[in-house]
Amino acid sequence: MTIIDDPLQRIRQGQIAQVPILLGSTEDDGSLFVLGMPNNLSAFLAEQIVPGPLGGLISPTLVRALYPGLSDPQVMAAVERDMIFR
Repeated sequence: MTIIDDPLQRIRQGQIAQVPILLGSTEDDGSLFVLGMPNNLSAFLAEQIVPGPLGGLISPTLVRALYPGLSDPQVMAAVERDMIFR
C-alpha cells in the first residue's frame, strides 16, 4: 500500500492510476436469479440450494426464521443473494 501526503494534488496533476472503480451493492441481486421460479420454498431449497440425494434436508421453517418478515419469494431471492454474492 502506498501512502501519499497530498492525494488531492496527485489527482489534479494526473499522477494516479487510471483504474475503474465498481460501486454499488448486492442487496437485491438474488431476485434476478429466482425470477420465473415457482414460489415454492421447499422445492427451491431441495432443487436449487441442496440438489441431489441430500435435497430436502434444509427446513423451510428454519430458512424463513433466518429472514423474518419476508415472503417466500423474497426469502428465495435473499438465499440466492447470500449464496452467490456473499
